[in-house]
Amino acid sequence: MSKKILVFELNWLGDILFSVPLLKALKYSEPDVFIACAVVPRYADILRNTPWVDKIMPLSDDRGPFSIFEKLKFMNLAKKEKFDSCVLLKPSRSKAEMASKIGIKKRIGFGGKVAPLTLEITPPPGSLHRVDQLLALAEGMKIPLMGRKYEFPVSADDLERAKKFLTDAGIDIKKPVVAFNPGGNWGPKRWPDENFADLAVMVLKEYKNVSLILTGANKDEAVASGIAAKVNSNRCVSMAGKTGLKVLGAIFKLCGLVVSADSGPMHLASAVGTKTLCLFGPTSPAITGPCGKGESVIIHHDISCEVPCYLDECRKGYICMQNITVSEVFESFQKAYDGQTYK
Repeated sequence: MSKKILVFELNWLGDILFSVPLLKALKYSEPDVFIACAVVPRYADILRNTPWVDKIMPLSDDRGPFSIFEKLKFMNLAKKEKFDSCVLLKPSRSKAEMASKIGIKKRIGFGGKVAPLTLEITPPPGSLHRVDQLLALAEGMKIPLMGRKYEFPVSADDLERAKKFLTDAGIDIKKPVVAFNPGGNWGPKRWPDENFADLAVMVLKEYKNVSLILTGANKDEAVASGIAAKVNSNRCVSMAGKTGLKVLGAIFKLCGLVVSADSGPMHLASAVGTKTLCLFGPTSPAITGPCGKGESVIIHHDISCEVPCYLDECRKGYICMQNITVSEVFESFQKAYDGQTYK
C-alpha cells in the first residue's frame, strides 16, 4: 500500500504557494506516495488538481462556535484515511494533538511549541526566504529537493474560461493585456490607489493597443472600481471579486505583465509564469519575494527601517510605500513590458 502523508497547510495564498516545492519533494520522495493536504477552504483550489497533491481535505482555521464540529468531522475523515505520517508546516500544538488522536504515528514539524511530534526539526537560522524555510522540513526528513520555484498549473479549460471572461468584459485578447492588482490583505503593504490610477493613465496613453485589467478579492472591489472610474477608459476594466482562483491564475497567464504590491495574487502571477513588477515596502523581498516560474522586477527602497516590519502604526507614515513614485514604476514598467498577450 502507498505511503500516505497528511500535510497541514498554511492559511494564506502566498504561503501555500511557498509550500509547493516542499509538496513536490514529498510527492516524489519515493514511488506511490499519497499526499493529502488539510487546507483552508478559501484557498483549496490552489492545490486542487495539481500533480503533487492527491487529495484535498478542507479544514478551516477559524475559532468560531462551529469550529469544534468541523474539526471533529475532519478527524473522522482523516482517521479513515489511515495516514502513516503528517507534516506540520508551522508549529501547532492543536494540530499535532489532532494528528496523534487520529492515530498518525509519525508527526513531523518545526520545534517551538510543546506538541506531540515524533520528529522535531530545528527551524533554520537567519532570515531565509519562506520557500527555503519550508524546504528545511524536507532536508530534516532526508528527502531530496526538486527545486525551489513554486508553480500553479493552468488547465486548458481554465484558460478558455479566462479568455471568455475577458472577451465578455470587452477585452480584445488578440491584443496585449496587462494587469494591476491594487488590493492586499494588509493596508501598509498596499501602494496608494491614486498611484495605480495615475500609472494606468500613463500606460494607456503610451501603449495604445494595451488593455488593462484590475484584479482583487471581493473586498477589493470598491478600490478597483474606483481606480477604473478615475481612469475612465474602455480599455481599463475592473475584475476584482469576479473570478475564482483558477480563472484568476489563467487570466494572469494571458497577461504580458502584472503590477502588484506584495500579495497573494502577485505570487499567483509569478507561479503561472507571468512577468511581475513587484512593489515592496514593509515586507522583505528576500523573505517573501516572488519565487515562481515568471521573471520578476522588484522595487524596494532602503529607508533605514528594519524589514520585515509589521507595525500597525508607523511613525514615518509608511514612507516605504509612499516613496515609490508613479514615474519610477512607469519607467520600470516600460523596461519590463514585453507586449505579449499570452504565453
